[in-house]
Amino acid sequence: MRRIVACVAVAIAATAIASPAQAQQERGCYEDYLRDGRSVEVFCDEGRPGRFRAVAHCSNGLGVWDQYGSIGRVRGESSLAVCTSLLGYPRVTGYHIDWV
Repeated sequence: MRRIVACVAVAIAATAIASPAQAQQERGCYEDYLRDGRSVEVFCDEGRPGRFRAVAHCSNGLGVWDQYGSIGRVRGESSLAVCTSLLGYPRVTGYHIDWV
């Protein structure tokens, strides 16, 4: 019985992290999920002037954390945030943008 409950719990967790969640999109910005959902690249064509940084919300089934990305420029460079983990398979579950 314990094995069945454990298998069902693992199946539910795997389904929950199988695909990236749809994040609240910042106005003038759009995202692209890369590397089987392990990273998010954010482009901003409008919005506040200056620089921004994508912050990926990551999960590996054992925990959750935020991973800061590179610095991007509005109407220029994108920001790439990659989820890394020593245990489990990290996935992007969402993201937000920090304006710098």
